[in-house]
Amino acid sequence: MKRFDRTSPPLWLDKKWEIWGMDWKNKYDKNRKANEFIWRKYKGFGYDDLIEKLGEMTQNHCSFCDAYPMFSRCKPAIEHFEPKTVNPLIAYKWDNLYISCYNCNSSKGDNFTDELLKPDTNDYQFSKYFVFNNFTGELEPNPYSSDLDKQRAEFTINLYGLNKNGKPNDRLEELEKINKANINKYSYRFLSYLKN
Repeated sequence: MKRFDRTSPPLWLDKKWEIWGMDWKNKYDKNRKANEFIWRKYKGFGYDDLIEKLGEMTQNHCSFCDAYPMFSRCKPAIEHFEPKTVNPLIAYKWDNLYISCYNCNSSKGDNFTDELLKPDTNDYQFSKYFVFNNFTGELEPNPYSSDLDKQRAEFTINLYGLNKNGKPNDRLEELEKINKANINKYSYRFLSYLKN
């Protein structure tokens, strides 16, 4: 999970997110069916435009596991940081939306805790929360962090399945490429610090 700067919301979304969120809340409160959520459109802008704009912020890496490239390696999805069933009013709010690989998105589902890490906050740094185990390929809580920071890292690893679905093996393969060649574009950007 690499930190990124969040850009301003698209004007079309900024204009409509509150109205759409209220509509979704009213609908969800009536029937409690999450599968009835739809991505709305305004003046021709919609889901595909959101995917593109969110992807620009992370250079088309998954916001959570950092898989790259999103569009040819895995199917991208839009992740609601606070799930649309937990906080329906912000289901369309820009600050709650992240580009995510399918695996991270489906692993988290409707689970949420306030201690989950957000990669676009000013105080987030990979090394503050995580270490990379270059033998197993797994992300682990930084043993030198505070107990709270370790707990936050553990929640994030578990909820997003950061050590599942072949991700550790993918990281080890990328590390091997880095060690064998002079690579400047990393599939997992946090691995760049391991290069001599």
